[in-house]
Amino acid sequence: MTATSTIYELETRDQKINQVKVFTDRAEVRRHVKVALKAGVNEVILKNLSSKLISGSMRVEGRGNATIHDVVVKNVASLKQESDSPKLAIIRATLQEEKARLQNIEDRGSVVQKSIENLDKVFGQVGGGLVNPPKEGGVSLNEGTLTSLKNLFDFYGTNSENYREKLRTIEVEHRQQQEIVKKIEQEIHQIQNNFHMNTLTQAATITLECVEDAEAELDIIYQVHNAGWSPSYDIRVDTEKPSMQITYFGKIRQHTDEDWNGAPLVLSTAQPCLGGRIPELGTLEAVFRSRHFEIQYSTRQSATSGLFGSASPQQATLFSSSSAPPPPPQPMAVAVASEVTQNTLSTEFKILRDATIPHGTNDHKVTIGIVTLTPKLVHETVPSKNASAFLTASAVNTSDLAFLSGDSSVYLNNAFVAKSHLKNVSPGERFSCSLGVDTAIRVEYKPAKKYHEEGGYITKHSANVTEQTISIKNTRSEQPVLLTIKHHVPRSTDEKIRVKLVAPSATPYDSEKGTNETENTEPAEGAKFNSSNNLEWTVKLAPNSSQDLVIKYVVEHPKDETVQYHEKF
Repeated sequence: MTATSTIYELETRDQKINQVKVFTDRAEVRRHVKVALKAGVNEVILKNLSSKLISGSMRVEGRGNATIHDVVVKNVASLKQESDSPKLAIIRATLQEEKARLQNIEDRGSVVQKSIENLDKVFGQVGGGLVNPPKEGGVSLNEGTLTSLKNLFDFYGTNSENYREKLRTIEVEHRQQQEIVKKIEQEIHQIQNNFHMNTLTQAATITLECVEDAEAELDIIYQVHNAGWSPSYDIRVDTEKPSMQITYFGKIRQHTDEDWNGAPLVLSTAQPCLGGRIPELGTLEAVFRSRHFEIQYSTRQSATSGLFGSASPQQATLFSSSSAPPPPPQPMAVAVASEVTQNTLSTEFKILRDATIPHGTNDHKVTIGIVTLTPKLVHETVPSKNASAFLTASAVNTSDLAFLSGDSSVYLNNAFVAKSHLKNVSPGERFSCSLGVDTAIRVEYKPAKKYHEEGGYITKHSANVTEQTISIKNTRSEQPVLLTIKHHVPRSTDEKIRVKLVAPSATPYDSEKGTNETENTEPAEGAKFNSSNNLEWTVKLAPNSSQDLVIKYVVEHPKDETVQYHEKF
């Protein structure tokens, strides 16, 4: 670099964040940098980049009469204080203050300790001069001497007691201050461990050239690991209206060693980790295996560029001085907390409120939208597994939001009932949500009646008959209930095994019609087989009524064979 280069050193964390686009496994940060360039070559150095920076992900865009010649990211040596985050810098300053207080306490304790030692020394010298006999052998004790001794003892007792009391107080204060210092040192140590701090940090050097002095604006865009988002939902069902309100949240985690302060957020469903290149398929050749050598297969791999690359001298980028600024955010609409953009391969949710998400955040919730639907409340039971009736809300997603697979908290009439999981639901698709057990619907699974028959004139065969009775009762006095009973009917895997449903009369599964219907279609009264060959029998229970449902089927097979039943999912 020539001697005429102008160098600008900037702290990355001090540059304004224009946008953070959070993917499911990473985040893309866009920071805005303003710099006054000098004519000639300029170097803008961004210090203390995130340690989670993804290699090769940085790119630079901007506006102004200048040309980007180079973008280089490298490790540079630094002192710990130089790479401190704002929070850590404040804690270090606090530690220095507390250490100064500790030293002050130690100094006061030394003064008091010296005072006690000197007092003891003076008391010994003066007292010895008063009571020790003179060299001639006589003892001089008179009223004056006794008065002096009394005054000496009083002086020593009072001052010695005061000094020792001060020393004990100072010792307590010293221990407390030591604990404060130790706590702050542990906090610094913990932060350093979390941030993996060392003497090396990453810095980006952006080389620019302009013909004359000019103001330039740079957009620094880079990706970081240890960040992502996942959907979650609050589903509130009101059985009186009925209505279903779904609050769609995005849960953000952030461990990128940098803070996102006042950041406009975009949540994206794109998955950059999967790449965008179709794998190549070579020719598979069949040959005889040789005993002398092993055939080597090689797969030709072509270099795949990342989503973001650094500018190079051969691909210099010219700023456009007429670039339009980003459009202002739209005002928040009623019951919607984000703008939805449907791209070819992904969906983006632009959160309409800026957020501050510090490093170390595991569960920062932002609202994507609120959807109100009109559900159909149905009851389902699988009595062979659990003799309970489960209330289910079935609804069509009439909103423009695509619900992604995520955890949900379900509330029924403002009471929390369960943690559940919502599957992917596209706009216009029907879905269902379990609301828990309805104790007003009683289900009794009675012991099955099983008996064996034999027949046939030429070829003897056996028939196993199973008759299952299920008693159901609606104890509600004000409204009827639509209840679907799901039950096994064996499916034959051998032409010698024949299964016949005697009761009830059920509609067979239509594979062509089934592919065109959603899995969670609204149930209708009657019996039918589903795609798993299970019986689904839907009945309507009037208030304060009960029914006995009988499921009967026959399994025929050769007499000398034994049929076993295996449940497969």
